[in-house]
Amino acid sequence: MIKPIALALAAVLASSAAFASQQVELTDANTDQIRSLLTAQGYDVGKIKLEDGLYEAYARKDGERYEVFMNGDFEIVRTERD
Repeated sequence: MIKPIALALAAVLASSAAFASQQVELTDANTDQIRSLLTAQGYDVGKIKLEDGLYEAYARKDGERYEVFMNGDFEIVRTERD
């Protein structure tokens, strides 16, 4: 009986840890990191905000305007041409 409970608890803790790494908070340090990552990819970054649990950066690249969405691990998950 203890083994199934321990396995269930381990699964819950693992999913909680994964969720915690996805938390997004708009701090100066996070904004600086987003700006730095996108600038290295050739973007000119403007406003950065939170939307639907993601970071959203308004940026320009090659004369086009983009909205770049990043998760809590600062990975680009979606890019939309504006």
